[in-house]
Amino acid sequence: MQVYLNENVFMGLVLSSVEVFRKECFGLLLGYQTNGKFIAEHAIPYQSVRRGHTWTELRSDKWKLIKEILKNFPKLDVIGDYHSHTMYRDIRARVSLSSDDIQNMEPHELQIVIAINESKKFKNWTLNFDNTISGSIDKYHFKIAAYHFENGDKSKEYPKLAEILCPFAMGYK
Repeated sequence: MQVYLNENVFMGLVLSSVEVFRKECFGLLLGYQTNGKFIAEHAIPYQSVRRGHTWTELRSDKWKLIKEILKNFPKLDVIGDYHSHTMYRDIRARVSLSSDDIQNMEPHELQIVIAINESKKFKNWTLNFDNTISGSIDKYHFKIAAYHFENGDKSKEYPKLAEILCPFAMGYK
C-alpha cells in the first residue's frame, strides 16, 4: 500500500502538530483510494478537540456536523485521520501506535501518526527503510508514519506501515 501526500497535506500535518506542540493534534484526511494507493488531498485539523499530552477526544456532536457538511463534497472521501505524538519532558515521541490508536482505527481507512520532537540538529527529509519519512524544520524533528489494515480486517490483523510518497517533503531543504 502506498500513501501519496501532496504539499498541502504535508504542511497541514506539520503545522497542526507544531501549533499544539506538547499536546496531541488530531485531524481528518480527505481524498480518495485507488489501485492500492491512498491519495490524501486535504488534512483538516479538528479545532474543538480536547487535548492532552498523550490523548485527544473529539466531541461526537462536532463529528456529526462535519459528516453532514462533507456530503456536499462528493468528489472527496474521508480516507482516515491523523494525530501527533509529542515529546514529553525528555521522553522522545515515536510513531508507534498505542492500543487506543488501533482500537479507534477504521478497517478500510488510513491513520497517519506524526512524531514531533525538539531537535538541535538539522536533518534533511528522507524516506526511511520502514516506509516512514522524517526530517527537520526549524527547531523540530518530525517522523511521519501511515498505517492501514492490509485486508481491512482489524479483528485478525495488526496495522501495517504503508509507503509514504511525498515529493514536497523529499525536496524540502
